Amino acid sequence: MQRFVEETLDRQIADLQRLVRIPSVSRGMPAEPGKPFGRNVAAALETALEIARGLGFDRVWSVDGYAGVVEYGEGPETLGVLAHLDVVPEGEGWTYPPYGAELHGGRIYGRGTLDDKGAAVSALYALAAVKASGLGMKRKVRVILGTDEEKGSSGVEHYLAVEGAPELAFTPDAEYPVVNSEMGILQATYRQQGPFAIRVSVGSAANVIPGAVTVKLPQQAETVPVPEGFSAEFAGDTITVTGRGGHASMPENAKNALLAAINLLSWQDLPEPDASLVKGLSDCWAFDLHGEQLGIDVTDESGRTTYSPDVFQVDEAGASFTCDCRHPFSQPADAILAATDAAYGALGFTRADTVVKAGHFIPADSELVSALMRVYNRINGGEAKPLTMGGGTYARELPYAVAFGVVREGAPNLCHMPDESISVDDLRFHTLVMAEAIKELAAKQ
Repeated sequence: MQRFVEETLDRQIADLQRLVRIPSVSRGMPAEPGKPFGRNVAAALETALEIARGLGFDRVWSVDGYAGVVEYGEGPETLGVLAHLDVVPEGEGWTYPPYGAELHGGRIYGRGTLDDKGAAVSALYALAAVKASGLGMKRKVRVILGTDEEKGSSGVEHYLAVEGAPELAFTPDAEYPVVNSEMGILQATYRQQGPFAIRVSVGSAANVIPGAVTVKLPQQAETVPVPEGFSAEFAGDTITVTGRGGHASMPENAKNALLAAINLLSWQDLPEPDASLVKGLSDCWAFDLHGEQLGIDVTDESGRTTYSPDVFQVDEAGASFTCDCRHPFSQPADAILAATDAAYGALGFTRADTVVKAGHFIPADSELVSALMRVYNRINGGEAKPLTMGGGTYARELPYAVAFGVVREGAPNLCHMPDESISVDDLRFHTLVMAEAIKELAAKQ
């Protein structure tokens, strides 16, 4: 299989570039007949299925435009390999075009190269490598291609309703070696009626930390000290703050420009109720990563709470914000909401919307986790152990699934960040590891 992976590497690169050049953002795109998440996501799905047909697979189909399926092998049970083709909005701060899929210094740059189009391409070529090996199969294998993981996973929910769940599955949408424990996810939106004098509109999604914020004031902006790690421009009645965007589950890897903007606003001579608004939020948020000021910072064996305000709107009508929280198993979502409802309620806010996803855990001694750990340690060397994380993957949508890759141990996680990219060496590695994992779990030994 390694020979197949090496011989097809140029094709893998070209196919990944084809997919990355499609701006498959599902948020805000109008549905069309047969295209529930808009034409760009539909184009990415059809391109991926075309790639699969080009690899010689004949059992390839779309599940009503919500997901794609590539199936190979026979057996009473099914191994699922789940990747997704939608991406978060590109955001700011790119060195290379976010949908250019340009190759520089051995890396392919573009939104989705890591999360999760690169993994989708590797999954297809990994299954093709198993097919080319001629091994007998004890389980069917389905590469399942989702279409709106970044917005809420309704594509895979539709797939499960139509096709049913595979008996076991992994999703290459996190980190190596194996993530067998995913923390709970809580996203809450709070609103308050206006009018307000300041104008702010920032944030593309609840799970994306904003890297830049522009604020308009009702008067000349006063130049004040800028928090460390950020830059700011004060021009007339406008303040523009630049930090570094990132994934909400890893706020330590980002510099949340919204937090810096609120801090700078708290030093401005604003009228009421604007002054109370920004002072109150500045006190609640500070520059915390774990909700310390809100009293929700908890750590247990499954991880530590993270808390990140990521969407913020203020205008004549009112103010609203959405925060993302990843919480350990011992911390109930209701306890977090009770604390935040009280803190924001004191500022005049009411909770308007809530999304809660329970944590997910598969034991380390299960067949699935044990097999994937054997494969990874055999190829990578060493004695790595399963991980827990705050990110959410398709694994939590299934009864028996884990995340397996694709960020290498010790490598920076560039998912949702500007200059998201994947090295050609890593693309090769992912394809080989997935091929061996499919062999381990689905082929006759």
